[in-house]
Amino acid sequence: MSEPRRDIELGYADIQALGNSDAVAALFERLGYNTTIRRIQTPGNLGITADSTLRPIKKIELLADQDGLLQVYLFELRSVTVAHTRAIAGAFRLLAGNYLLVLTSDYERLDFVLLEREHPTGPGSGIGAPQVKVRPRTLTVERLKPERLHLRILRRFTFTEPDPFAQYEKLTAAYTVAAWSEEYFNNRALFSDHYLSERLREFSQWNEDAKPAWRRLRELYAGAAARFGGKDETAIGRELFEPIFGALGFNAVRGAGSDGPSYLFHSQDQSDGPPLALSLAYPWDRMLDAKDYGRDSATPDANPGAQVVSLLERGDASWVIVTNGRLWRLYSRRAHSRATNYYEIDLSDVLADQGPGPAEPGDAFRYFWLLFRSNSFEPSAVVREGREALLSLADRILDESEEYARKLGEDLKRRVFEDIFPRLAEGFVDFMHRTGTRSPSQNELDAIFRGTLTLLYRLLFILYAEARDLLPVKETRGYFEVSLLRLKQEIANAAGSLRDEAAARLAKRYRADSFELYDRLAGMFAVIDRGRAAINVPVYNGGLFLSDPKDDDASEEAQVSHFLLENRIADRFFAPALDLLARDEDPKSFKLAPIDFKSLGVRQLGSIYEGLLEFKLRMANEKLAIAKEKNREVYRPFKELSETERERAEREQRIIANGRGYLENDRRERKATGS
Repeated sequence: MSEPRRDIELGYADIQALGNSDAVAALFERLGYNTTIRRIQTPGNLGITADSTLRPIKKIELLADQDGLLQVYLFELRSVTVAHTRAIAGAFRLLAGNYLLVLTSDYERLDFVLLEREHPTGPGSGIGAPQVKVRPRTLTVERLKPERLHLRILRRFTFTEPDPFAQYEKLTAAYTVAAWSEEYFNNRALFSDHYLSERLREFSQWNEDAKPAWRRLRELYAGAAARFGGKDETAIGRELFEPIFGALGFNAVRGAGSDGPSYLFHSQDQSDGPPLALSLAYPWDRMLDAKDYGRDSATPDANPGAQVVSLLERGDASWVIVTNGRLWRLYSRRAHSRATNYYEIDLSDVLADQGPGPAEPGDAFRYFWLLFRSNSFEPSAVVREGREALLSLADRILDESEEYARKLGEDLKRRVFEDIFPRLAEGFVDFMHRTGTRSPSQNELDAIFRGTLTLLYRLLFILYAEARDLLPVKETRGYFEVSLLRLKQEIANAAGSLRDEAAARLAKRYRADSFELYDRLAGMFAVIDRGRAAINVPVYNGGLFLSDPKDDDASEEAQVSHFLLENRIADRFFAPALDLLARDEDPKSFKLAPIDFKSLGVRQLGSIYEGLLEFKLRMANEKLAIAKEKNREVYRPFKELSETERERAEREQRIIANGRGYLENDRRERKATGS
């Protein structure tokens, strides 16, 4: 029996070499595709006749053809846009087979576009019947600066499956990996992304020998899609799941009853008593978030998300592992949303990732092995807050992720009150000065307060939505171009990685008479308010982003919208405020790192908003300092402080300069964390 074909290794140089059509064709030949039929195509051969679709096309070439069932086309265009990509994808709607396209204008950027058919679900036939749609899934690669994740995805393009249909399924899975928020895992707000990426490698367990489990699982997964696709739960359990559970150190006992777990997990030397964890195991590649009539003949009506909630509510175990062979998910009873908060690994992809050597597991496998093996759920003695406690590794990671999120929320709230909100408000005051208002009245300050409050919450909303992929921020040629992610990355690059240097660098880069950043932000708000199909953004049905208020609309939302449209913030004020909102200092490296907004809950963001509501905006008419007074923090004239108090205020940078804005409540006390 011949050795199953493995995914080939790709390095940065392999992608950097893709400077022309011959190089792209050579890549697909190396990946195992049939390129012997390579030939130039005319648009008419593919049914492309619309002028708007024809206009940007310079050249079409068929690069590879797998029996007419899976074809790879190269499109050289005058420009690659979302609209052009969608138009070309639509031309393939009525063509049989599956398609992978490569789109480029200059070979500096290459878009690898997988066409995915969306079949109609409504009844009927004829003219009024729902039509098949084609959805382009795009992976944009910078040829000279490919990301490590892109190398992993392109390696997964290797033709390893027994037929073109199975290979297309493999490509679909690769694009799902590309949509993950992190390089090695898909963490749906169960843990902290930052904690997993930066802290997990510090655990002693990270360096334990994972090779035996890695080798065993690679054997089990050789040609897995073809071997296990279509098999029932019993067969796949016997041939795949149970050997995997053994390799992970579990004594897996089959569950009894259709509404219970598929398996109960115990330690290797235990077969009864409370289980370490439970498992729900489904047929290969079954949908895990909905019913599935195509791949699950035994329980097609089951919704795994609902089933896992039921298991967790019973309280038999705190953790549930859900798998369909390809995907492995970890759910916790302590999660805020037990159905939608989970940690997920695509094991078939992970096993294709090589480590430092050809026979070494890479980091991708360790992110699976460390959290899904038996040792992760076995309690051990740890010291927490000066006391010894019994805690499993999974519980410890969850605890410390929650602690990270709590501290992150507190630090962010403090910066909002002390620096971010006043800095944004000062930007509006500065704009009023430029337009003739020398000293704003309290009514004008109140209007600035309401405008700043709405602006801040819009920013928090978008930061949270982009972090959780609620906005299509990974679509490089689409929403990303107008996104807050792009804006904050540009500012971060200008500011550098050290907080002490950031202010001076930003002051040098951004002018006090330029409003480019605010104008770009206003354009983004309009996109979210009205939607824009060309960049895959639907209409946001709410008043927060109202961007075109009617003159006769007297609502609070309309008044604030008018204020934000009529006033602006100069780049020199806006850039440092957004950088403070988007990045924080890492406590170990002391370098600025993006804030993991996915770790923050809606309640934490809401508490910032609610805390601000009891305050008013003031402008300092003398130098002030934040000082302690009877267990509360208050603003006091700097000149009235003792020498010790002055030194402390300056050391902690809790000074309000004359003319600067600050927040104060009606009792003239200032609370750093709001209400």
